Amino acid sequence: MGTRPSHKRSPVGTSHCRFFSLTPVHFTDRIASRIANIIVFGFAAYKYIRRFLSGAMAKSTNMSYYYNHLPVYLLIISLVNLSLTFVKADDLLEQYVKHVELVNNFEEYDTVSRRVPENRRLGKHSRNRRQVDSDIVWTHSLALDIDGFVVLKWQPRHQEILFRIEARTLGYVGLGFSPNGKMEGADMIIGWVDDDSYKAVLLDCHGVPKSQGSAPARDVIDNYTLMKGEQNDTHTILEFRRALDTCDPNDYVLSGDTVRMIWALHHKDPPSENAMIYHGELRGVQSVHLLAPPPTPKPSNELSRNWDVELKNFRIPNNVDTVYWCKVFKAPTLNTKHHITGFAPLIGKKHGNMVHHMIMHECDLPDNSNISLWEKYAAEEGQLCYDSMPPAWEKCLTPIVAWAIGSKGEDFPNHVGLPLGSRKNSYFMLEVHFDNPQMKTVMDTTGLRLQYTSKLRENEGAILVTGVAPSNLHFIPPLQNEYKTAGYCSLGCTKEIFPKEGINVVSVMLHSHLAGRKLKLRHIRAGKELPPLAQDDHYDFNYQQSRALSQDTTILPGDGLITECTYSTKERKAPTLGGYSTREEMCLAFVLHYPRTELAGCYSIPPVRYFFETLGVKEFYGMNITQVEEALLEGKIETEHSPTVTKKPFEIKPGDEMSPEANQRAIMALKNAKEYSIEGATVEQSVFEKLIIKEPLEFQNKSFMLHLQNIPYNETILTKKIEEYFYNGLHMTFCRKRDDSLAIKETIENLPKFEDYRNKESIQCSYKSKRAFTSSTTKTASSLLSITFILNIFIMIR
Repeated sequence: MGTRPSHKRSPVGTSHCRFFSLTPVHFTDRIASRIANIIVFGFAAYKYIRRFLSGAMAKSTNMSYYYNHLPVYLLIISLVNLSLTFVKADDLLEQYVKHVELVNNFEEYDTVSRRVPENRRLGKHSRNRRQVDSDIVWTHSLALDIDGFVVLKWQPRHQEILFRIEARTLGYVGLGFSPNGKMEGADMIIGWVDDDSYKAVLLDCHGVPKSQGSAPARDVIDNYTLMKGEQNDTHTILEFRRALDTCDPNDYVLSGDTVRMIWALHHKDPPSENAMIYHGELRGVQSVHLLAPPPTPKPSNELSRNWDVELKNFRIPNNVDTVYWCKVFKAPTLNTKHHITGFAPLIGKKHGNMVHHMIMHECDLPDNSNISLWEKYAAEEGQLCYDSMPPAWEKCLTPIVAWAIGSKGEDFPNHVGLPLGSRKNSYFMLEVHFDNPQMKTVMDTTGLRLQYTSKLRENEGAILVTGVAPSNLHFIPPLQNEYKTAGYCSLGCTKEIFPKEGINVVSVMLHSHLAGRKLKLRHIRAGKELPPLAQDDHYDFNYQQSRALSQDTTILPGDGLITECTYSTKERKAPTLGGYSTREEMCLAFVLHYPRTELAGCYSIPPVRYFFETLGVKEFYGMNITQVEEALLEGKIETEHSPTVTKKPFEIKPGDEMSPEANQRAIMALKNAKEYSIEGATVEQSVFEKLIIKEPLEFQNKSFMLHLQNIPYNETILTKKIEEYFYNGLHMTFCRKRDDSLAIKETIENLPKFEDYRNKESIQCSYKSKRAFTSSTTKTASSLLSITFILNIFIMIR
């Protein structure tokens, strides 16, 4: 696993899985010190015991006798001190070993490795089979490569996890847990079944920096327990287990985060446990949620049908790198209401990784809609989303299905379904985001397959979208290792629209773009943070699988939601703004819940005035901040050379909160935010390039975009202040219903103060908690050893 070894490989083409001594204290130094002190103590003890005996025979009782024997007392104290020091030195490893024994002592398995009985060995007539029995019911299964050469099965348990790997090789197989898909820093096992002895071997290793060589290093403590190892004519099968958190710094902590599983194969066994043969190109990586709940089989009496919604023979334009394409579909003609029970992607091979996400929107049509016009829309090939599409399509804004790159789709829980065919004429709009950075001309068919049934499920669900409304006001500075932003779904919104018993969340899809590293949907109630509804501290842009909750979680009226995204822009030199291109950023959560309510979206953005003032700008040429706010929200920014028509500012007068005009202006704010960022424009072409600063004087005559690029982002105090202001400061919140109106007026409010959630169930490793203490006591112990050594030399000289 990893890159090809360097010239440090041995002449026979092997690399050593060497033993890598990593302990929190330097045992080699301690052993040397101990030997030296034993020699000194032995010599000193011999000399002074003889003197003591001579004095005793002389029966000396004066004070000089005790004074002369003071070095003996010092010697005894030094011995005790030294013994205590070594107890502290050894304590860390002993605790570690005891912890490993404890977490591994869940069950005992009869077989560690064995030769396959003759009646289970496969003959030549069945070489393609890999059937080897297992006594364990595996709850999860995944092929790690497209050809199915490596199949991983697993079963999470309390604080441990069991694995079974089926690899199409008669040599060794390697499997690793990596935070980034690379070998360096990965936690790995390497296993095989010896061709001669039929003995299974499993090595616990870890990836090391290239400067230390290319071969994986052997862990000091084996934290993997081999349960079974077998081989047939085609496959090697290994079953093993480990604790979720072994408290070993070389082992990967397995949690609910995305895990990059790296794998490698070789057709031969290694010559020995200390010599690995390089695997070559037989390797790969696959992201997975290891601790996801097991998939629920569909009811046996539920007959399902498929509805394929596809862009048939769609040609991706070659003149832009980001394309959003929308097409209207008419739902199947159904006499009664049906329920959608799941979906899967249908992506043509030529489109491949160019499809970034797909969203199926429900069109909420008024009763007096022109159906013949919608029939015409459904017969057409579609339009560019949010640009040239007909205004009537703005009614198609409520998502019912959301898919993103890497996802295999979703089967809804057996007690939840989404409505289909509830009215005579039902229309939906498919939105597909294509990424085409190489601007190739590609034609293929892509879409979604929806599964539906006439047997209605117990609960009717819906999707709620929450987070930061995509707009240029979503600001992420460059050169940042970690930078957090937040989208806020206000307490007032959920209080207004959720039923008294609340809604129940069954799954969440977290979504950001290339800079996203950590995503979390936080849940606030009565001033306290509850466990997150979803969290991923190792977010993978290329694996955006929805996260099924282990149990339905209730959001009550008056609860708040915070979609938190942590970005890394340390390699970027210019600011990243919010938008729909993958070069821009998002921070969203798609929440599948029941019962279905009128709420479709709950977003926030920084208030326009607050945004500019936070970044140090007070006024622009040609318009004041109020006019800029109005222009941004209504989508009518003019250049400094163009006259601007002053309209009524974007505000709502008391008593006019729910007027149609106010509703429409607020909705336009969301729509136009999308229009500004949908075109895939470069940073230089941003709307901010059109704004020329008038005040303050030090930034005068600069465009706002140039001002953003000139901010000293390498000053940590400054960027942390910006992060704090945008995260915990003012948020303009939107509470949008499925009919494209607002449930309550848009509000500007601070993020609420609350007590942070602390996970009390996380494993507390004594090995980890004592590492700092032991490290500090090591220096103290070393000083004591030095003092003792000097005292002993002094005694010997006397």
